[in-house]
Amino acid sequence: MNQIKTSWSKEIPPFGAFDDYVIVEPIDLNMRLLIRPEEFDYLTGKLFESWKKGKSNYIQILREWSECVGFNDIEEKPSIISDINDTIDALKLIEGTKEIEYAKLANTDLKLILKFFQLNKNNRLTIWKD
Repeated sequence: MNQIKTSWSKEIPPFGAFDDYVIVEPIDLNMRLLIRPEEFDYLTGKLFESWKKGKSNYIQILREWSECVGFNDIEEKPSIISDINDTIDALKLIEGTKEIEYAKLANTDLKLILKFFQLNKNNRLTIWKD
C-alpha cells in the first residue's frame, strides 16, 4: 500500500494522544492519503471560511464535517466523494502555514493533498476516519 502522509501523520503522536487519521483512498488503486484529524479540522475550517466569503462551493467534505454526517457522523461510515472537481477548486484557494505547526496544515502538506486529489480526479475516492 502506497501511503501518502502529511507532516503530522509521519510523527508518532505524543503520549496520551490517539493515533487517528482521516483517510482518503481511491477504491480501485493501492494508495491512500493520511491526514491527522487536527490538520483536517484546520483544512475544513479554511474551506468553511472560503465558502462563507463566496469564493468556493459548499463541497461534500465540508458539508459532512460541519453537519456531522457521512464519514463524520457518530458511526463514522466511509463516504464516496462525489464532487472531486469542486473539491480541487476549493483546495486551490486555501493557504496553509509556512512552517509545520501542531493542529495546522503547512503549505507543503496542502500541495500534497491537492496533488493527491488531482491525480485521482477520475477515480472514486472514499473518505473515512480511523
